[in-house]
Amino acid sequence: MAQITQEDLQAALPDVTCPMQFEALTDSVDVYRDLWGIPHIRAERETDLFFAQGFVTAQDRLWHMDFDRHQALGRWAEFAGPSAVAKDRLLRVAGMGRTAKLDYEVASAKARAMVDAYTAGVNAFLETAAQLPVEYRLLEERPEPWENWHCLAVYKMRNTLLGTFEPKLFRTLMAERIGPEKMASFLKGYPRGHLVTVPPGEAYAGDPLDGTEMLQKATGMPLPDAEDQGSNAWAISGRFTATGLPLMGGDSHRGLDTPNVYYQIHLSCPDFTVIGHSVPGMPGALHFCHNEHVGWGMTYGSADTQDLFVERFREQDGVREYEFRGEWRPAEVLQETLVVRGTDPVPMEVTITHHGPVIAGDPSKGVGIAITDPGLMEGTRWVDSARDAMQATSVSGLREAFRDWTDRVNNYAVVDVQGNFGYIHAGRIPIRGEENGWTAVPGWTGEHEWQGYIPHEELPSAINPEQGYVVTCNQRVAPHDYPYYVGLYASPEFRARRVQTRILELVPGTATLDDMAKIHAELISNPARIFSEALLQVDPPNADCETALSMLSSWDGRMDRDLVAPTIYSMARVYATRWLVRHLLGDLAESVLAGLEGGEAHIRLIGLEMILEIERGDAALLPVGVTWKERLGEALREAVVELKDRLGADPTGWTWGRLHRTKPCHVLASVFPEAASLLSPPGFAVHGDGDTPLAGSYAVHDPFSVVGLSVNRYLHDPSDWTNSRWIVPLGASGHPGSPHFADQAALWADVAYIPQLWDWAQIKVEAETHQCLKPA
Repeated sequence: MAQITQEDLQAALPDVTCPMQFEALTDSVDVYRDLWGIPHIRAERETDLFFAQGFVTAQDRLWHMDFDRHQALGRWAEFAGPSAVAKDRLLRVAGMGRTAKLDYEVASAKARAMVDAYTAGVNAFLETAAQLPVEYRLLEERPEPWENWHCLAVYKMRNTLLGTFEPKLFRTLMAERIGPEKMASFLKGYPRGHLVTVPPGEAYAGDPLDGTEMLQKATGMPLPDAEDQGSNAWAISGRFTATGLPLMGGDSHRGLDTPNVYYQIHLSCPDFTVIGHSVPGMPGALHFCHNEHVGWGMTYGSADTQDLFVERFREQDGVREYEFRGEWRPAEVLQETLVVRGTDPVPMEVTITHHGPVIAGDPSKGVGIAITDPGLMEGTRWVDSARDAMQATSVSGLREAFRDWTDRVNNYAVVDVQGNFGYIHAGRIPIRGEENGWTAVPGWTGEHEWQGYIPHEELPSAINPEQGYVVTCNQRVAPHDYPYYVGLYASPEFRARRVQTRILELVPGTATLDDMAKIHAELISNPARIFSEALLQVDPPNADCETALSMLSSWDGRMDRDLVAPTIYSMARVYATRWLVRHLLGDLAESVLAGLEGGEAHIRLIGLEMILEIERGDAALLPVGVTWKERLGEALREAVVELKDRLGADPTGWTWGRLHRTKPCHVLASVFPEAASLLSPPGFAVHGDGDTPLAGSYAVHDPFSVVGLSVNRYLHDPSDWTNSRWIVPLGASGHPGSPHFADQAALWADVAYIPQLWDWAQIKVEAETHQCLKPA
């Protein structure tokens, strides 16, 4: 087994200064890397620009791209070994590679040319690189050539499975184990009175959901044996700002990958200039960016676009068939092989019906569950949307560019230099009934088929709303009377309400980008206020608890890493949530609390209902005769015991940052633990939690390691794009030996920024390196 040293890390760094010549180029391309290693690329032709982007991205992120490629194609076990087989099975079955090829085929000639040029740039690096990333030395492997459809596959890897199928599968398989009534007790839908996105500022007026009947149906179906995403974005109109033009800000909340999931980049040619965050392996800058005319920031749209269908199968004369509307149709059956590092290959079978691939069950035994997803069924022209968005000249033009956007459904806060601002919802949302949202539905009856997609014109939007602002923080998008089913639940309003509060505190005509930055740094948790107020009503069971309560008595709910109160609140809430999960889920609780797939989403829903009940003074979730005052007193006692054990007897030392930390971990650290210290950068104490705009969520089964955080932050000023700012939690480079591997991390943890360089004169003067790519 290969070993690596610090010298190996340095030897793996790419040459980013020497001129290079390539036959694929028509004209010279200049690549300037700024003081943070972020590339700014200037070309005379669009195809040359994307060739250079592919080359430069491979210089900095080849391993990242290859990691995502292997995941997307269900081949990660080739590098990671047997521990990756289960995920490879799912991803091979899902077939992102199959549909990536279809997406490429239906794309326009211009979109294909963009992808082809980028692919050529990646392969130019592979053919000329004197050194490869250090990960290949560890693995004793070499990267395969890049193919054009790989670009689309790696993008889909980062987005397609961010859906609703896992919670839906969880409910399907578990409704019978705990009972429909108990499951329905904490699946109430979006809370009445919470903010919706459109119209801005309006509260949801729908009634609580009652899914008892629909969950009951799942208990009668033949089933196989059982086996946090978010973001913030907002925009304000020119009437709030000092310049008279709108401002916008936002951040994407995901897990902390190492390297960071997004790659900062600046692309310029005579036809357009765009700066923003790209997905390594995919050309362009897609979702958190601006060009000369318009800026846009994306959040996850929370739409339910993945349905599960229970299929009945039979083997007839050597052909696998499935039932549909009283007839038997031939299923498509693919024979696949998973190559596994260090052991024998694993053969597997993929069965596909017209609903999609079977992701659970065993069709050879008669039953399977197929997934239907707009991004896994047929080729769509989403690559054209990505290219057209980069060349949009207004908010309305951007909305039109997203007409063919598919997967995932996204929210966009948008601004332009003409003074327009607003909100856009984009993506394919299938038309069908609410019953499809609760559990897997019978596939053989034909009663639950999709009836097309919601027309682009009927997707919610708010352009220049009279309220003067838009806020999209994964809360429910549309009011209760929206005519289409879009999902059972969305993130509660807690983050959105704090963002709205900060916006409404602005003095009209004075707001600057500094005010937008303060929204990024918003630390107040409304659930913390509700829960801690209830904690203060309990009778402290001992002197230690009395001391803990005294530390909560004057706390305003700020989840500050240097305060003690957030630690006491969070630990008590964890114990209260665990107890409620055990009460509601019974024998299933321990596997859910241990991280069962699909279970974490339901822990969050149980935790939400707990907060709402405490706020209402209700006790419907509790056993008869038990009060929240009693349960919270016990949770406090347990929390204090654990805090003393973990942090010491002196409660003044229980600061939130001692527990609430990032833990960046390279994907190969578990495969090569002896190299982990060289591959993984250090973590930082961070503010916030899952309910604050300054995000820092954690799982109840593993508190308080931060698993959901801002993987980018950006501020856009269309009155002068040179004022714009950005930051990521690690750095631009994917090389552990690079000074830019994690050089933004400390600033990010302190909620600071680096400038988003836009002016080419400044870029040239301040560049750390310059490399010229020339035609051969």
